Amino acid sequence: MINETSSFIDHGIPVQAEEARTAAFCMQGEECRFVIAAKGFVLIIDPEKGGFSQVSFPDSNNEYPFASFSSNGLFYTGAGNVLLVLDPFLETFVFHTPIDNGEEIVGFSFTEDNDGQIYFTSYPHCHLLRYSPRVNEIIDYGSMDPTEKYPGTIAIDREGWVYLGIGTERKNIVAFHPKNGKKKNLVPENERQKGVGYVYSGTDGSVYGHLEANDFKEAVTFTSNLLFSRGCIAGSLESAMSRYTGGGFQKIHRNLESTYQVASYSLTEGYVDFFRKETGAEKRITFKYDSYGANLSTIVLGPDGHLYGSSMHPLQFFRYDFTEDKITNFGGDVIEKGGGGNIAAYASQGNVLMGAAYAGGKLYRVDTQKPFVRSENPRLILQTEEIHRPRCAVALSDGIHIVWGGFPGYGMVGGGLGIFNIQTEQHTLLTHDRVISNQSTICLVELNSDYIVGGTSIETPGGASSSEKEACLYLFNWKKKVVEDVFVPVAGAREIVQQYMDRFHRVHGLTDSSQYFICDPCTRKVLFKKDLSQWGCVVRNGLAFNQGTSSLLILLSNALLSVKIGEGEFSDPMVMVRLPMEASSGMVFREGRIYFGSGSRLCSIHAEFPITLDSLD
Repeated sequence: MINETSSFIDHGIPVQAEEARTAAFCMQGEECRFVIAAKGFVLIIDPEKGGFSQVSFPDSNNEYPFASFSSNGLFYTGAGNVLLVLDPFLETFVFHTPIDNGEEIVGFSFTEDNDGQIYFTSYPHCHLLRYSPRVNEIIDYGSMDPTEKYPGTIAIDREGWVYLGIGTERKNIVAFHPKNGKKKNLVPENERQKGVGYVYSGTDGSVYGHLEANDFKEAVTFTSNLLFSRGCIAGSLESAMSRYTGGGFQKIHRNLESTYQVASYSLTEGYVDFFRKETGAEKRITFKYDSYGANLSTIVLGPDGHLYGSSMHPLQFFRYDFTEDKITNFGGDVIEKGGGGNIAAYASQGNVLMGAAYAGGKLYRVDTQKPFVRSENPRLILQTEEIHRPRCAVALSDGIHIVWGGFPGYGMVGGGLGIFNIQTEQHTLLTHDRVISNQSTICLVELNSDYIVGGTSIETPGGASSSEKEACLYLFNWKKKVVEDVFVPVAGAREIVQQYMDRFHRVHGLTDSSQYFICDPCTRKVLFKKDLSQWGCVVRNGLAFNQGTSSLLILLSNALLSVKIGEGEFSDPMVMVRLPMEASSGMVFREGRIYFGSGSRLCSIHAEFPITLDSLD
């Protein structure tokens, strides 16, 4: 039992697991090692002897890797802006360096020339870089595309031409010759539409690719029939196999070249299934590893009185029992097509909890009165690329409908808005041009039985370019499916992240830069503004109403604040608690405590005990 008079409590890690991000075989003579890279570490597995070891990234780097490469027994990857080179036989990183060129991620894709030079790419400006292993020298050749962000694939031909497969808003394949600096776009301007250019190094040493896919995950399923040579598309013909097998985060480099091959593996579940090529003998190696746990996504108070949530990368679904202080992790298998995403928004109607999940805009129906069984409960209702990255959901007072929204898929601008009937399971999707053109709805509140208020974002996390200047609030008649008014409450704000509707029909909102405001959505009048950024960043689901004190609780990353809600004058939010652990998701308010996620940990702190409040002034 929890002592409710206590202050801060760390309830533990709901999901003690990590997601594999990339993998490769490394060979040294007759020996081989299978290396799996995850957030902050690699796992090295000896398929012959069955041993394994875990090696952390240098300098406490806890970033995600995105791709890997194997050459001359070494393993190459990147984490954040750091290039990493591992010797898996020595079980140590032999080289690492940050690359300070303004890029967020290095090592987005890798290839190698005939001289053993390693070429790799970066995000979000599509830089091409070269690493020389003999002298530990890095050359940055600059951006290969002025607008696109994702250089998902790379290959180099026998003549030294480097090819980059680029997407997502305007697909491209760029050819670049490092020695003379010549660069060519191989996709005509009028054909640069949504999708990706895809290239790979064949097992025969040639470069192949295509322009058929909408995204890089889909690209590996197409038959590649374009041959690239001397910086040009040399023709169409039957292609050789790639030196990568699998797709997405299950991609493996040199899986076809080792004595052993991987049939399947899961870092989350802790196993690799190998088979030996010469004999066909199969072998499963199980392993364990140390982990900080998977970061938590949005948490919610379910209709059954329990707290629910999911983790991110991997997605695993969990429940917390307040009375017993008990966390139950139902795992990832219970969420159909869950994979590496997360449930980002929830809305409750009766005993039904609806969850909106990334990736792919999935809507799940969760019956909290029934056992959790894959494909039955939670049940996947639908998917839509128009809301590929959900961010919000609201249950309407009619007891039947929920409305949800978020960002669209890769290469798209402006997210859709969904209206779902939980009784008939009918879903109505409104594209962004029927709501707010080129913007995405990321927060929602109900004004009355006819109207909801939506808050938007001008960001495009799927790689597209936006010409919009500022986010807005809009008044939406959901029954008529018509936006009746639009206004900007905070000039220049890129996102209105959260809203709360008080009993006086005023919107309390937070922008992406922690600007707090109160406005009347019917008159457009902004009644109050305050910069709260000194108390941290906004977190998911960071507003809650304390009915006992008639106060709005505001959770930021470093503090819990409170503002009294009355009909008359507006007062400054006051600091209730400085958080001992930084909040990254939240908030559930129950019996005087707020519950929030701090990275991978579920935490709570008392929010009602008498303290001396600190003014923001």
